[in-house]
Amino acid sequence: MFWNKRVAILISALLAAAAAVALAAYFNRPPLEAFDGAEGPSEISPVAEPEPADWTVHAEGTDSRLAILLTDDASSWIGLAEGLKSMGVPFRMTRDVDSAVRHDVIIVYPVISGKVLEADELASLGQHVEQGGTLIATQVLGGGLQGVFDFEGISESRAHSEIRFAGNDPSLSFINRAEERTVRIGNPDRDSQRIGTQAFEGARTILATYEDGSAALVANRHPSGGQAFALGMDLGFFILKATNGRSGGASRNYANAYEPSVDTWLRWLKSVYTQNQAGAVTLHPAPEGRDLAVIVSFDVDYSDSITKMEAYNDLLARMDIPGTFFVQTKYFGDYNDEAFFHDLTVPGVQRLTESGMEVASHSVAHSPTFGDMPLGDGKERYPHYQPRVLNRNRAWAASILGELRVSKFLLENVTGKEVVSFRPGYLATPHQLPEALEASGYKYASTMTSGNVLTHLPFRMNFGQGYEAQTDIFQFPIAIEDEIPPHMNLRVEPAIDLANELAEYGGSFVMLIHPNVTEGKLDFLEKILPALQPRAWFGTLEAYGNWWTMRDGVAVDTRRSQDGWELSLTSRQPMRGLRLDIDPDWVPSGDLQDGLTFSPGQLHVDTAGTALTMAFSSDAE
Repeated sequence: MFWNKRVAILISALLAAAAAVALAAYFNRPPLEAFDGAEGPSEISPVAEPEPADWTVHAEGTDSRLAILLTDDASSWIGLAEGLKSMGVPFRMTRDVDSAVRHDVIIVYPVISGKVLEADELASLGQHVEQGGTLIATQVLGGGLQGVFDFEGISESRAHSEIRFAGNDPSLSFINRAEERTVRIGNPDRDSQRIGTQAFEGARTILATYEDGSAALVANRHPSGGQAFALGMDLGFFILKATNGRSGGASRNYANAYEPSVDTWLRWLKSVYTQNQAGAVTLHPAPEGRDLAVIVSFDVDYSDSITKMEAYNDLLARMDIPGTFFVQTKYFGDYNDEAFFHDLTVPGVQRLTESGMEVASHSVAHSPTFGDMPLGDGKERYPHYQPRVLNRNRAWAASILGELRVSKFLLENVTGKEVVSFRPGYLATPHQLPEALEASGYKYASTMTSGNVLTHLPFRMNFGQGYEAQTDIFQFPIAIEDEIPPHMNLRVEPAIDLANELAEYGGSFVMLIHPNVTEGKLDFLEKILPALQPRAWFGTLEAYGNWWTMRDGVAVDTRRSQDGWELSLTSRQPMRGLRLDIDPDWVPSGDLQDGLTFSPGQLHVDTAGTALTMAFSSDAE
């Protein structure tokens, strides 16, 4: 009996000791003396309630802009508006037909029917074409304008997943690649992931068809020179669905390939606008007038990465190319890896900043379950925030706001600089991420591949990745990533080909590289970067985001003058590094002010204030 009691006590003591050792090992981490006594962030991050976007913020501007005649303000007009802004097409929204027809080019969105437009308004749109104007409409569902668009009837369906362009219409002159000639609008293997469409019956001029051969885009040329285009889908809804990552697998690829299913439509709208609107001027999407914007970024999320990243830092510094390093602040060990953000590795992170690189957040825990984490209360602080990845399917004591807040706090304390960019581990993107980023003080995200969002252009993220409310967070899709076979050094030429495709319209070329190994990846960079330098702008995600934010606030207008045209620019911030594409017949009427450069068809605004006016004459007049 006594012996059994002693054994029981001994076993209990051993178990307690083992538990203590296990707990110590579990909660222990390498020292972070730099943060001794630190606790933060001190401020709370309340997530704002969504406010539906107001179309009237786009109601100003001259008649030189593209007119959007909004027939339903509860529609997905945000997608159309933000898409045009990304492509650099100036537009003005209105609910008034008389106002719209003063513009040469009009989009009627989202629908034309007798339910949303009166008979006299429908007649005015028809007269606009007869008098030489251009009319674009999505979803012509009634109103008696079939003759204006030259079709006899429509059939509705949810069976279509592709649209195929054909013919030699001037508006399609930019299309020269297979990925542009056929674009995806839905998943061919999932009926539930397709949008509603209309096919036009009896049309004589068909510019694009669905995969079953029925007409998706039709045109009618009027003897006056006017023209009418009808598109059988809700373009704004399609763009929002794609950019919110809700396309349901419509993409033909994940990354490392050209996927312009959104961009082709935006380029088509730009083509129609510039060919038919007098005084049309557009904003180029890439900084400083370059053909392409290139971001070299790294995901530092492994113990070997934290040391090997210095080789990549050295390479970029030698080439005078700034890069963005998304650094995981892993200050504990768990299922994923040992702790690697500590006193021994922090100096390497500091050297990134000293070399001119951007240090950005890659979360704390780097969990595959980030997309399913609870939002959190916005009070998460270091060192009390102690998440643990238990396995690929579970994380303990983790939240979206905790991952954002604490990683940002630690990195800012290490670098002494504001952290404004974020990328999650595994590119896991919860629906609440946009508003959580905004609440936590971030500005820019690179969380999705171009394949997922069907575009190679930056765009503004929506609240809840939904359809009604916007945030101030800009998304920069990833074009190239390193983990899809073959090894990076074996796919240099395809990557250059992709960059050249994007350079045709000023797309962005964001590269994602994990610096856990150097073999093959350094070789890839050493070969591709010199190849891109002649036509590319290079910068950090923060620099690109700051420029894109400035560009987003630039308004472009032109007015006829006695001697030609007057161009006016207004901006919320001082303008820099802008390229405006203008009529090739325009020439400046006087001397250029400092900070401006002119070449036929282009005006470069190197530096300017928040307002600029310039006069042009035209050789064609």
